[in-house]
Amino acid sequence: MLNRTRHGGRQGARRGIRARQRGISMTEMMIGVTIGLIVLSGTLALFSGHLRSNGDMLRTTRLNNELRGTLDLVVRDLRRASYWGTAVKGVWFPGTVAIESNPFSDIAVGTGEVTYRYDVDGDGAYDNDETFRIRRNGTDGTVELLQLDTGGGVTSTLPLSDGELTNITALTFVMNDRTTSFACLKAGAGPVAPTPPVLHVREITVTLTGQLRADPTVTRTLTEAVRVRNDMTEGSCPS
Repeated sequence: MLNRTRHGGRQGARRGIRARQRGISMTEMMIGVTIGLIVLSGTLALFSGHLRSNGDMLRTTRLNNELRGTLDLVVRDLRRASYWGTAVKGVWFPGTVAIESNPFSDIAVGTGEVTYRYDVDGDGAYDNDETFRIRRNGTDGTVELLQLDTGGGVTSTLPLSDGELTNITALTFVMNDRTTSFACLKAGAGPVAPTPPVLHVREITVTLTGQLRADPTVTRTLTEAVRVRNDMTEGSCPS
């Protein structure tokens, strides 16, 4: 009787051990694999989105830097417009025989371009290669600086943007001419009309739009206002 009890106890213990060691079922394994795949796909989607976001930011930054560099070159040259090396000849004062007009004062704004002059050699005379034009080249999508002779012929062309990297889709110039009249101390007409003299303060707003050649969906527009440093004065006061 005692042996049967012991034998039955050993058999029960063996059945309990086998029950604990039987492992997982096929259903449980499939559920675990499914949950793992869901977690993995979510992780991959998050990582892919992060990479895509970084790529978009890098492309936008690259385009922004290129357009900013191009706009800076445009602005720096426009600020030189109307510089006259002998500007004192355009100011009347007692003893002056005649007042000369600044031959570099003209600034012409057109569709997608601006034409201006400045005294490159500082001799006061308007010579060849002292007229400049900034424009958008519609053929290759670049911004270029043209140097012109006195007859308007192009003598040299300098690209201001990288045509292999960016496509400039739009370039506009808007000039705002603010005029201010001086107050003369004496009444009457001055030696050079108009009296009182008029000061032209000119500002040009430049807007540049471009896109990446490698990814045309990446676009950017930059705008900057340029104050022309050399104001234009017309007229004189009586002596």
